[in-house]
Formats: sequence, structure tokens, C-alpha cells
Amino acid sequence: MPGSASPESVSHVPDWQVAKADEQKPESLLVHSRRAVFVFPWFRFVYAEGDNTRAELVFSTHAILVTGQGLAALLAAVAGQRVIRVIEPSENEASFAVRGPGARKHDGPAVHSIKVTKFGEDE
Repeated sequence: MPGSASPESVSHVPDWQVAKADEQKPESLLVHSRRAVFVFPWFRFVYAEGDNTRAELVFSTHAILVTGQGLAALLAAVAGQRVIRVIEPSENEASFAVRGPGARKHDGPAVHSIKVTKFGEDE
């Protein structure tokens, strides 16, 4: 993707963790939403699409919609199946664009929300 960061350069993003180039690819993706934790094996990954403000990851049984900013970097890491986990921040962290201890201001790539939908479920 034009203008997107390489997967290795996004490992410092607090809302997702990426395996480094010299590390083994993860076997699964861990998704931490505010309400639940999901584990999706990468061998069930179908495709992803999106832009800087949204990323949709589709696995054989579920779709994951991530909204935020700078998500082209997340999509680049997904393309290489290097993402280890994606974390939905608390409502306050998302609303006030802060992260971590001391609620430091964060204006880089970030997740605002995550919605996981199981295929066949009513929305």
C-alpha cells in the first residue's frame, strides 16, 4: 500500500503487536475487545480490506471490523500474517486519544473500536 509502514516498523503501536522479521510468524491472531477475547488461527484467514480509518479482516467463521487511524500500517502487517494481537482501548482511551499509564496523549496509529461478527449471527 502506498505510504504505509512496513510491518516491522509498527511493532511500537500500543493497540497492536506485530512479530518482528526475525521472529516466527504467529499461528493465530488474538483480538481483545472490550467485552471478549477471540483467537483466530491464521490458517483460517480469508482476506482483509480497508484504508487508514478502517480495516476489515475476514476469517472463515468471523469478520473483524477495526476502526481507528493509521490502519494502513495494520493492514500491511496483516498482509504478511505477522500480527500477534489487536487490542481495543477502553472507551476513555479511545475518546480522549490517550494510552497507557499516566494517560499519555497518543496521536499515532490507533484502534478506536473493534467489532467481531460471527457469520450467521443476526446483527
